[in-house]
Amino acid sequence: MVSNGGRGWEDARTKAREFQHFDRNVRDALALIYYLIAAQDGGAMDQVSLRSVRYRLADPQRLHRDLTELLPGPAREEDRTRPVETGLADLTQARLLEHAQDYGPFTGPPPVEGTIWKLWHALNAQHGVPLEDTLPSDMVTEDVYGRYRSSGMTVFEHAVGELTSHVDQLLLPASGALSLQAHVQVTGGVHAGRTGHLRAVTWGTDDEQRTCTDTPTVFRVDFDDRHESADIAPGDVEKLPDWDRRFVVVHAGEPLPTEWAAAVLLASTGPSPAWHNEAVERLQQWQGSGRMVVLVAQPRHGQALSAKEERWIDSAAAWADEIIALEPDDCSSPPRLTPDRPADAVHHSARLTLVASPKRAPARVDALSWARTHRVGVAPTITGAVEAALSRIGRGHQRAAGRRQVPLLVANSAAFIGWSVEQLTAGTVLEEARVEWVSREEDAGEPISWWILRARLRHQDGSRSEETVLAHPGSLSVVVYHPRKPWTDTEVILVPSPAAARGKTREFLRLPTVINNVRTGGGNTDRAWSFLVEGLSLFLDSDRLRGSAFRNDSHLATARRSVVRVALTDGEFDDLQDRLELSPAGGPEVHRLADLMANPVCDWATLGAITTAVQPNPPTASLDPWAARQRMLQWREAVRRATTLAAPHHEGSDVAAVRDVIAMTLYALHLRERQPVAEVSWWTVLFHLQDDQHVIDLVEQTLQDTGHDVIPRLSFRSPDQRRADPITRRWDRLNRPQDPPAAGPHDGPARSPDPAPDVQGSHRSHRPDPIINACVPRAAAAVHAVLESGFTEHQRIRVTAGPYEGRAGFARRPAWRLDRETLQIVVPPAAYVVDLDGLDGAVEIDASQLTGHTDGHTWPGSPPATPNDPAGDPTAR
Repeated sequence: MVSNGGRGWEDARTKAREFQHFDRNVRDALALIYYLIAAQDGGAMDQVSLRSVRYRLADPQRLHRDLTELLPGPAREEDRTRPVETGLADLTQARLLEHAQDYGPFTGPPPVEGTIWKLWHALNAQHGVPLEDTLPSDMVTEDVYGRYRSSGMTVFEHAVGELTSHVDQLLLPASGALSLQAHVQVTGGVHAGRTGHLRAVTWGTDDEQRTCTDTPTVFRVDFDDRHESADIAPGDVEKLPDWDRRFVVVHAGEPLPTEWAAAVLLASTGPSPAWHNEAVERLQQWQGSGRMVVLVAQPRHGQALSAKEERWIDSAAAWADEIIALEPDDCSSPPRLTPDRPADAVHHSARLTLVASPKRAPARVDALSWARTHRVGVAPTITGAVEAALSRIGRGHQRAAGRRQVPLLVANSAAFIGWSVEQLTAGTVLEEARVEWVSREEDAGEPISWWILRARLRHQDGSRSEETVLAHPGSLSVVVYHPRKPWTDTEVILVPSPAAARGKTREFLRLPTVINNVRTGGGNTDRAWSFLVEGLSLFLDSDRLRGSAFRNDSHLATARRSVVRVALTDGEFDDLQDRLELSPAGGPEVHRLADLMANPVCDWATLGAITTAVQPNPPTASLDPWAARQRMLQWREAVRRATTLAAPHHEGSDVAAVRDVIAMTLYALHLRERQPVAEVSWWTVLFHLQDDQHVIDLVEQTLQDTGHDVIPRLSFRSPDQRRADPITRRWDRLNRPQDPPAAGPHDGPARSPDPAPDVQGSHRSHRPDPIINACVPRAAAAVHAVLESGFTEHQRIRVTAGPYEGRAGFARRPAWRLDRETLQIVVPPAAYVVDLDGLDGAVEIDASQLTGHTDGHTWPGSPPATPNDPAGDPTAR
């Protein structure tokens, strides 16, 4: 016979089974919550509402505590750490016993039945996911199947999370609010303008009635533009339309999709342009990768444009990848995007395609035309205009949020791709963008050469900034020359610009140059060889082409010029000259370098590229300019870190010398370990400050191998060239002899148990030691002062155990042990070198046998051992 408690449980189970689409574990959790509510509130089971359930789900920890108090049993700590497979077996057994109605003996006071506790016990096992679902497909083998990996939650905790989502999905429609996973746009607050999906909801609570409120108080939104989320008030979100994933037509004033692969704007010059339908039908046949959005520059019902719709057209014209418009009857006038808005030659011409007016007779070739002036294509039919636009779009490129505001013309350029990668690496999000200007060169290999983008960026810390990006794709110049002696008599091939070649303007000559389109494949020499064949009809062996240098021609632009040089033989040069003499005006020209230097007909950037390429013995740069700058920044960081340590502990000239020792060690470790100076551990620095020879070996071996001439006898540079390197100059200063010899306490870490022989001992008796010998122990003391958390230098101590128990003295320094595998000091120090009262010499005592002591005695300042005298150091045995 089933007791009252059993009947209550059966009622809870029956009510939970109404939700058949719930997972079995979720229904078990729901039944337990129903049972808990009936027990706490004392009402009938059929009166328990989902809002009461959601009230309990708001605090999972309290819910678990209440169920544990209601369902007492022999709970153990190890129950929550049962293997997943054991928990699954317990859960299966509990359900089988329930179906057999084997309630067994009570495990707690009535009316709680044993079967309820058994289920509760099983639900508190670890939750697991199939192991094959967590591994890459190539790692799934037969022995993986049937095994599980813990998810870090219990079965009950996982079920509560699932149940919360299910209950919210049932309650939200009844409250009139948006549903979970709805695509929304934030309309207010700091996140205004961002789009995302509703992931979770928070309800208010009525603690007196123990239910949640009728309407939600907060939505959790997962944003589209970055993997982050935020809590947003319901009044600050707006549901976005459910757009088709392949093709969408949007009229003026309507919400724009949050992502697309291609967007085409159809201009409107009248109330009902009939050609729109034909254009839309043809655009719908696009076979690209993603969503095609057709932007129609008129309201859906043909009414007059409002101010909001005017702004919409401004944005659509700025963001569209292509614009299609009708050519006006007066071909000298610009086309119209709307009856009152002409197209802009600066912003629109590079993306504009016109449809020829059927009412106008074909114009003469030399007739004045707005389209011809601004190099805008004119198609004879609507289909032809759409085909021209689609050919430039290609397969499109998927863009979302602020990136969709960058037309493909710019978005596909190498400069924008590189800039976007830099922003992505820095965690910066492009919120808004507007292309202000694009420029095309007649001989460019890409649709555009220069562009300006105004961008609004959101940084990782939540701050925002506005930047103007000016970009130009890289250019490739070829220095074709005939070498002579002296080298200033070398003859070079220069060409006029296309406009100058037509006699329309007078400009500087330039090197044969093309846009360096790296996406065409091959290297610079391959692209230069193709250009020589096509542009100058020079058929040369490609192995003769040599890369010269790269340079930025202007500080204001991101343009990067790569230079390839090729020397012509006497025969090749004579043949080229013969052909050039017979060529029409505006062709390539031959100029002597000395004449260019005396009376240049090219700009200084071109002259610099020429002289760098043709001079017979060009100076070799030791480093790439960017790498050299990064090294200098790392050196400055090393000096900054060293200064913060040296300044508080030393005065006068000691500060500079100790700082330089620490800075040189930091910089050498940066080069050797290939990690930023800021990340070099002080424990690693202290390891290398164990003695002066260790520092010398580290610095000289590392820096000499990386381009710094710190060893004079191995340098091929003049003394003045060596001193031009600030790092080499600092090292030379540290290696000057001491005058007078510096003396100081041996403050550094103890020597290794088997110190290396003193290779410099043969001459130290004849001249003073270099400055570095005395500064290394002082540098070690400065680093140690930052790291040490035990006894400090000259601290009063007392021995608590061992042969010196009860005696007092002063701590001199830690007796460090060196870990030669990790190249760090072993911490904490196992022992200290101490001076005990009444005892001659220092002794080494375990740290565990020392304690701080206060008796009024202070360090007397006795002369210490010198840093390079093993006999003076009692620990160097």
